Amino acid sequence: MDLDTQRALLDRVMAHRAAGDGTDLAPDLYRNPVDTYIDPARYAVELERLYQGCPVLACLSCDVRDPGDYVTLTIADVPVLVAPGQDGVVRGFRNVCRHWGACVVTDRGNAAKAFSCQYHGWTYRHDGRLISPTHRSGFAGLERADHGLSEFGCDEAAGLVFVQLDAPAGTVDARAWLSGAEQELAPFDLGSYSFVESRSSVRDMNWKLMYDTYCEPYHIRHLHRATIDPYIYSDFAVNDSFGPHGRIVAARRSIDRLDGTPPEERELLPHVTINYFLVPNSVLIYQQDHVQLFQFFPEGVDRTRSVTTLYAPAPVSSDEERRRWTKSLDIVVGVIDREDYDMCEQIQRSFRSGAQQELVFGRNEPSLIHFHEAIEDLLHHGREVPVGLPATTPG
Repeated sequence: MDLDTQRALLDRVMAHRAAGDGTDLAPDLYRNPVDTYIDPARYAVELERLYQGCPVLACLSCDVRDPGDYVTLTIADVPVLVAPGQDGVVRGFRNVCRHWGACVVTDRGNAAKAFSCQYHGWTYRHDGRLISPTHRSGFAGLERADHGLSEFGCDEAAGLVFVQLDAPAGTVDARAWLSGAEQELAPFDLGSYSFVESRSSVRDMNWKLMYDTYCEPYHIRHLHRATIDPYIYSDFAVNDSFGPHGRIVAARRSIDRLDGTPPEERELLPHVTINYFLVPNSVLIYQQDHVQLFQFFPEGVDRTRSVTTLYAPAPVSSDEERRRWTKSLDIVVGVIDREDYDMCEQIQRSFRSGAQQELVFGRNEPSLIHFHEAIEDLLHHGREVPVGLPATTPG
């Protein structure tokens, strides 16, 4: 984020503070049908058009910086492998051996000389080409060139790696998909960060409900009264969009220290938390000294896997530093699991009670409204239709 953008955002935050309890407001209320979260037919369409038909954030570029690095994940029931070749090009593959279909590698790693299936030992190069089946005489006549890993679309921009399951290799344009967000993200130099640790949990809720809780700070003063509220305001947030994606700048309470200081001496980043919403599956949160990545992978209409990853601006160099990052991750995962996700599971159960047919999102929740409007546009009109956040107003 360049300095001009930081100053403009800080001016907007400070204007809200001067107003007392202001925040950006959407033009109108938004009514979201409960069926959005519980309809199996809709869920099937979401998997096809969003998780298979759109670029999905797989990892950060720093996860797959060098040949031999790799990351695995599952998207819409498809096992995925992301890895750079010796040519430096990052590729996406179905993590499926072309012999019996077992995964050729699991989890994430570094310095892998090749990818070798644990079932029968078939081995693949970093670029997906089959090196050789074991028991060569048993497979005499097999065309190795026809049995490499199945590749699909993959591309990088602003330190982010996207894959698209239904796109041929070489056809995904991550920069175009980011719709301008890449210009704001590039100065953060995410590709230079270092992976620290990742945590995963499966919870009984629709994936959009899991995503929703990151899209508005309105709930902080109530749900997080003892945990987050002492540090971050529910008000004074500013919201913007980049095509289907979005961003909230939430004010930390330390911003009070800027009162009375000359504008030219004020800094934005030390006094805010920034949530970038990268549809369909991720929220990237920029903190003062690290980055958190939250990814949401549907496993059923009311079941979702959440993956939380912490990245540090430099490699971990000591046990003390690792303990520090582990403690930070313990805190954020603990709050989200015990407060946000427990509440969302309760809400998911209530959706089937018949108590209401729709949810009403307030004008003070513009990024939440934008997320659902973007999802609806992508489902019904495809990626060609531009999506933008309705003009917000101070309030």
